Amino acid sequence: MRKSIFTLCLLGLFALCTTNTSQAQIHFGFDVSGGFPLNEFQAQNPNTGVGINLNAFFPFAPQVPVYIGLDFGFQGMGTRNIQKNINVNIINTSIPINFDIATSNNLINGHAILRTKIPLPLVQPYFEGLIGFKHFYTRTSIKNITSTSNIINVEELQRNSEIAGETLQQSTALSYGFGGGFHIMFGGGQFGLNLGARYLLGGQASYYTREDIRDFDVTITTDNGTSNNELGSTVGGNNIQPRTSRTDMIMANIGIVIKL
Repeated sequence: MRKSIFTLCLLGLFALCTTNTSQAQIHFGFDVSGGFPLNEFQAQNPNTGVGINLNAFFPFAPQVPVYIGLDFGFQGMGTRNIQKNINVNIINTSIPINFDIATSNNLINGHAILRTKIPLPLVQPYFEGLIGFKHFYTRTSIKNITSTSNIINVEELQRNSEIAGETLQQSTALSYGFGGGFHIMFGGGQFGLNLGARYLLGGQASYYTREDIRDFDVTITTDNGTSNNELGSTVGGNNIQPRTSRTDMIMANIGIVIKL
């Protein structure tokens, strides 16, 4: 049944080609996206994801409003931040160090898209079919370290990027579906606002939820401090097993579109 619906949607995209009266153009987009789990995915993980998507679309021919596109996105599915204080032995001296630790659930998605658009002057409806992947992963990392010790100024080692970390779980699933929306064009049709939504069926994947990572027992392992790589590493999980289900979801997008 799902395959039949998907096939009919693709046929509908081609049928709309006959409405074209203007020049098809390459266009790029940047969207803020929200991911809303459905069905058994929602039962296991009721949390909404928030992130960004980047895409590019290329016309089949100058007078045909059918486009092939690529879309890549990232969504955060829940984060837990804690601080831990441990004593590290450096030069035979125990030094208290504060570690800022972040554990996050994330979703990376990528799709190839077949899209057709009705080229009206101001509001341009579009319809699309998608196939690609969803990649779920959970990572625990040290983001920052500080110390009040007079022996060594650990604050000099603070960074905005990850200092040390470990990916605790990752899983990839097939993703496919259909969507639609509107381009509301301004500036003579060269840029505009994108409003859209996608119904994305998903294969089975394993993942942690926002509630799971709240119960993680994150520990820090240290060495003797003889090199920067031995400041610490993180381990999490507390024997909590990841959840497994299909990954159906609705993805809503709002952003900008630029034509070249």
